[in-house]
Amino acid sequence: MAPRIAPSLALLLCCRPADKAPGDGLLDSAPPEDSAAPAPETCEDLDVVEVAVWRQEDLPLRADLRHTMQGVGLGDLDGDGWLDALVAWGGGSFGLRNDGAGNLVLDDTITGETGPLPAAIAVALADLDGDGDLDGILGGWNGDASLLLNDGTGRFALSLIPETAVDIFSVAFGDADADGDLDVFLSAASDSMTFDGISSGEQVGDPNLFLRQEAPLQFVVDRDALPADTLYGMTLHTAFVDADLDGDLDLYVGNDAGPYIDPNLLLKNDGTGHFTRDVDCGCELEMLTMGVAVGDANQDGLPDLYITDVGSPALLINRVGAKFYDATLTTGAEIPAAEYQMVSWGTGFLDIDGDRDQDLIVTFGQSGQNFDSAGTEGVDGEYQPDQILLSDGAGRFSRAAVPGFQDGSRTRAFAAGDIDRDGRPDLVTVGKYFVRQWRTVGGCPPGATLRLFGENLVGAQLDATIGGVSQRQWFLPSTAASSNADELYLGFGGYPSAESVSLRAPDGSEVPLPPLSPGARVDVTLP
Repeated sequence: MAPRIAPSLALLLCCRPADKAPGDGLLDSAPPEDSAAPAPETCEDLDVVEVAVWRQEDLPLRADLRHTMQGVGLGDLDGDGWLDALVAWGGGSFGLRNDGAGNLVLDDTITGETGPLPAAIAVALADLDGDGDLDGILGGWNGDASLLLNDGTGRFALSLIPETAVDIFSVAFGDADADGDLDVFLSAASDSMTFDGISSGEQVGDPNLFLRQEAPLQFVVDRDALPADTLYGMTLHTAFVDADLDGDLDLYVGNDAGPYIDPNLLLKNDGTGHFTRDVDCGCELEMLTMGVAVGDANQDGLPDLYITDVGSPALLINRVGAKFYDATLTTGAEIPAAEYQMVSWGTGFLDIDGDRDQDLIVTFGQSGQNFDSAGTEGVDGEYQPDQILLSDGAGRFSRAAVPGFQDGSRTRAFAAGDIDRDGRPDLVTVGKYFVRQWRTVGGCPPGATLRLFGENLVGAQLDATIGGVSQRQWFLPSTAASSNADELYLGFGGYPSAESVSLRAPDGSEVPLPPLSPGARVDVTLP
């Protein structure tokens, strides 16, 4: 991971969004003048409380621990209705089982059928064989990626996916070719990258790979799916996103060597899982990207991007048609570069306080690199606290005061899900030699949790109007090296009911929903 080379390579700072045109599909989040919505319950201050921590001495030590990226996938691995965790770990991947009261417990029975799970950097979970339980893929530096098939109890049959022996830093599922099953994007960099090697042109990393599921559970590397000149950007995370709202999943590629090799890229899908580079998106940023988040930052119904970096992360707001502008400063989403917050890693949009808008989770941690060797100003401080940015519902952000969450550990990644089933999304963070479970308390009263089931969930769209405010979110579970639970969380802002709620499956069909109210937990099967 390399630092940002100079402020001159930073983003274009402030452009005004294009005016909304009639029929452009944007959400109107202003309350109607004749709204008869009852007054909401009082919302409290948000807090995020540590439930448990596992340090290096508590974790498996079956393999080399030199790697700094770890990943975590949240999901119900044993079918008991409670979220468990699968941790990709350099010492040997392992499981944390939910005790049925919302507490994760280290459990060595979450394992492979014939032995322990392999060491890895990245993990993603999904129901790949349609049997109702969660399978997954582990990727790392130790050969081909591992396909994990769950027997329903959290024991996995392992097999290697051919031709995937690259240094994998993130795994993302999505049905790119619209054939009803999930394909895979593997973000690849280099296990041994250095500033000097990258800047001199001697290192370009391993190539990113697109895996097409050509038959059930048969993932084949498609060498023609991605433009050849976009493969070697030292990619740590790539997000599926329908950036232009044309019904197919595009790719936003976050490159860790933007100033040296290739900037971040938007790859547009032609609908068949073949991608071309969009050079006019306004989103080709020369950054040192570790993570990409997709969400609706300003509640206009369009997917926006938040991108981590060495230095402040960047917020890109989407106009109509996947044309982005930098709103980092104007929205308050900037986290100024400082010794105590220099290197940001995993990030994601999440209504963590339940007030009907999308907040931002940003993890920070010392990289251990010498920034001076790249000629960049900045100190890679030992203490770098994680950060939550709270949205005000009008597209502006402010820092949340959650001292416990800002403990300054060397965090790399996180995943979100309602671990204790209280109607609030919780967090698991992983870092250099630790795992932490966090419980969300305070904020607004509990919202509704939609548990999603099916073989093809990625890209599902939830629309709701509550208290006169419209909101939209997409099920896009991939975070840096990690994956969120198969859930959509709907904050009610303290209101007792919703005026409208609708869910659209990735194939465009409407999914029936029962009436939703605060505290509801609803299982939804998508076609």
